[in-house]
Amino acid sequence: MSRRVLILTTAACFAAIGTATMAGDVTEAEPIDHKIVTRVDAGPAATALEPIALTPREGGFNQNVVTAGERIFALDNTMLKLVTVQPVGVEGYSPWALGSDEGGADHEQTAPNPLSYLSAGIAANLYTSLQQAVEVMGLAVDDMKVEVKVDFSWQAPFAPEWAGFTDLVTANIVIESNEAPVKLAELKRLALEGWIAGEGLANATPVDVSLAVNGTHWDTLSGAPGLIPDPVSVDNGLTLSQKTGTPELGTIDPGLDFGMGGPMALGTDMPASIEFSVVAVVDSANDSERPYLQRIQVRAMQDNYSGWELYADDSFATEGLSKAPSSLDYLTAGTTLCLMSQMAITPMVLKLDIPDFRAEHQFSYRQDGYMTAGVQGFVDGIEARIVVSSDEPMEALQNYYGLSLRLCFAGEAWTGETEILSHLFVNGALID
Repeated sequence: MSRRVLILTTAACFAAIGTATMAGDVTEAEPIDHKIVTRVDAGPAATALEPIALTPREGGFNQNVVTAGERIFALDNTMLKLVTVQPVGVEGYSPWALGSDEGGADHEQTAPNPLSYLSAGIAANLYTSLQQAVEVMGLAVDDMKVEVKVDFSWQAPFAPEWAGFTDLVTANIVIESNEAPVKLAELKRLALEGWIAGEGLANATPVDVSLAVNGTHWDTLSGAPGLIPDPVSVDNGLTLSQKTGTPELGTIDPGLDFGMGGPMALGTDMPASIEFSVVAVVDSANDSERPYLQRIQVRAMQDNYSGWELYADDSFATEGLSKAPSSLDYLTAGTTLCLMSQMAITPMVLKLDIPDFRAEHQFSYRQDGYMTAGVQGFVDGIEARIVVSSDEPMEALQNYYGLSLRLCFAGEAWTGETEILSHLFVNGALID
């Protein structure tokens, strides 16, 4: 598909259909200042699903990760939100709260957007599988990183068939090593086999999804006024978030900011599709205490969207407290936050009054043959809940529910069969 670069951002699309509904007067309460990445005391307060701790598998790795997302109410910004995420019943892995924001024509984002969190998780999870494969094979690797580009699109925006898609994941492995090329090609194969996120993206994952309306929790678990004023988050001396530029990719063209391809839709002034990408680079944080602590650089290639440096800690077999959210935390949280973005847009489109809403997920992750040459990663299933507070008729809420799900890029990534391309670069040369 041909691509034309137009000066249009996601927020400009939102502006075309009005201002989202707020819950009450956002000036009534003192706003809460949230950090972007915060270790918190309590895990996700799920209201519509039951968190389940998995029984450890002999010779394998399995983990359920649960999220609960809520709104942050702010004047002139409908896209602020907060998600709490934690593996269920996993010792040493703290619950984390992640703040999220979108950018726009007149608004520079104050926190990573949902698809940046999702793409960060995709890339970091591959890096973890690559690091495991290097250990299993006993290879001498001087340096390595993972470069990822995830292509998303809205097809037929604002038309009845409007839907969001994850079109392509390009995930390249970049290595400095004097090992034989045949061994490094096997390393790539093993890393891709163990890549939990990759398996879940490439294959249709079963999803149990439902709508919950007007539960009893809203007095204590509702959105609240707040801001995310500081891009820097620090925990125990480690800077877990800060703004950066566009990641430097040596093997992937990041493209231009916010491209839209194809002709305008017939009879409208909207494009037939809106296309954009997120790019990420992951390498080791070189932490002797947490060997699977990774540094992530990620950016959504859109106007007024910042680059971000984040950290992921996948040191599952290491005793002690995690230093950062895991790659699976970012995957799950990014999906929840993406759904919440669509839940904010949909009332504008359908002209509904939805004073408050939440999204909740439980992902079941698995790796058989853990730390062996027979490793295989899986996403066994997903539970998703759309939780709303509204007096709208049930038929209208069912339409809201359906459109929110259909617009969610991340949801489609898991329910569809996303195309994945991966190449291996060794000492600057393409090997496989």
